[in-house]
Amino acid sequence: MGMSIRSRVEQRYGIKIRETHQIQDVYRIRTTDAIYCLKSYVFPEEEVRFITRILSCLDEYGFTRSQKVYPTLEQSAYMTHDGISYTLTNWVDGQRPGFTRKMDLKNGIRTLAKFHSIAEGFPTAEAPVARIQYSGLNHEVSEYKQLLSQHKNLGHLAALCEEVLDYLHQPKVLEAIDTEHKASAFVHGDYNYPNLIKDKRQKLHLIDFDNSSLHTRMKDLSHILHRNFVWNGTEMLRWIDYYQRYRQLSSSDINLLHALLSAPYHVVRNIRIGGIRLAKRVIPTLAHMNKYQRELRALL
Repeated sequence: MGMSIRSRVEQRYGIKIRETHQIQDVYRIRTTDAIYCLKSYVFPEEEVRFITRILSCLDEYGFTRSQKVYPTLEQSAYMTHDGISYTLTNWVDGQRPGFTRKMDLKNGIRTLAKFHSIAEGFPTAEAPVARIQYSGLNHEVSEYKQLLSQHKNLGHLAALCEEVLDYLHQPKVLEAIDTEHKASAFVHGDYNYPNLIKDKRQKLHLIDFDNSSLHTRMKDLSHILHRNFVWNGTEMLRWIDYYQRYRQLSSSDINLLHALLSAPYHVVRNIRIGGIRLAKRVIPTLAHMNKYQRELRALL
């Protein structure tokens, strides 16, 4: 950490830094009596303000599994230096969970259900337009379809996107989205093992709210299921049942979740990361895709 940013942090927060250690895009800062996390953001300032507001909402609601934002001496939730915004939060000590281990996955799904139980009531007036995404699902799936249509052997997946777009216009699904909008629901936006830390008591903590937005909570649940059970509807249904032990879903929520899980998320994700060559390992045959759809239909 350069001296100018170090002295700026000390000055703005009224702390005396003893040592700093960079880990990926954050600094672990040690003072005489505490360990902090200093994180930089490349977003517009209003979006940084939004992220800190999400974290303060969670704090106000008594959710203890997310980071606590420390204000500057002037009571600002973040500071800027050389045009870059920074937040100072507590440092969560621990390790990343491994969702190939059943206990860790149980913990992950349970923690998500508990997070979702309170992830609503955000003051919408304080959200920048770019972070209000309830109505964005059609656009997202249309982009999937457009990308898949460029590859001649992925016609069955482009057709699947067309089906998903039909699902998204069904009354039950529209009702679920409208209910989430009215509840001012919000999501973590990238809920999976890299953004979770398991402490010494095996409790999970949510970190990295960079992708948080006002959105349908089923987006988080579909994300963790897609990431851990590629084209395996039977396993997904088992874990949806487990989620519902801690947070019951309405029939409209389930219809929305069915639509989200039907989308060929994993193929699109892999094409975006490494092109069609990387995606080959997750492209299902037509028979496998049909089997998956039959498994998912049991959800309804």
